[in-house]
Amino acid sequence: MDWLIHDSRPLTTVQSTYFKRLINELDPAFNVPDVKLVKQMIHRAYNYSVPLLKEHFQQHALKVSLTMDLWTSRSRKGYLGVTCSFVDKNWKLTEVTLTVQYVPYPHTADHIRNTLEDIINYWDLNGKIHAITTDNASNMKKAIANMKGVMWQNCSSHTLQLIIGKALKPCEILIARAKRLIDFFLRPKQSERLAEVQKNYPNKASVVFLHFYFIYLFILNII
Repeated sequence: MDWLIHDSRPLTTVQSTYFKRLINELDPAFNVPDVKLVKQMIHRAYNYSVPLLKEHFQQHALKVSLTMDLWTSRSRKGYLGVTCSFVDKNWKLTEVTLTVQYVPYPHTADHIRNTLEDIINYWDLNGKIHAITTDNASNMKKAIANMKGVMWQNCSSHTLQLIIGKALKPCEILIARAKRLIDFFLRPKQSERLAEVQKNYPNKASVVFLHFYFIYLFILNII
């Protein structure tokens, strides 16, 4: 179960015939549990861990910081992930994933704030939140701005990504042409022609000349 969770493996792994064969080679006496039993074990582990984590927060965390992100899955459903970090009395950094929770549409600032407040109440962290880090989305920023006594911190990585994206704007045409150039020479016809040329003209100077000649023809085609 620890392997399934920490490596993010699908629970259906335990149904694989070859996985069962592997486990049987390791220990013939071990019976691989089915998916239903694995789910029950995970639920029991969660219910056992939550009170211990709440107690740990109360005893060792004077102030905590949260990091949260909202994204859309491939099934077009929104999920809010929230992690908690703090430094205890022994100056040891502790990080805990609080939840990855489904958030129904619409993803407005009020809806996000209400969902986050429910999470904070569930973990008994009221009055302990110092700052919350999010991306630069307006709904995320507004959701935190409306919470009293909590400082909003923008994600430096996301800010850097936006800066780089804007800086590369003038290069979009050149990048597109470079991609078309690569695509042109990766086509089977061009690859075969190039291989034939290299075979018939082993002289390096001739091959280099033909390379530039092909590029010249391609550039004439796209300009």
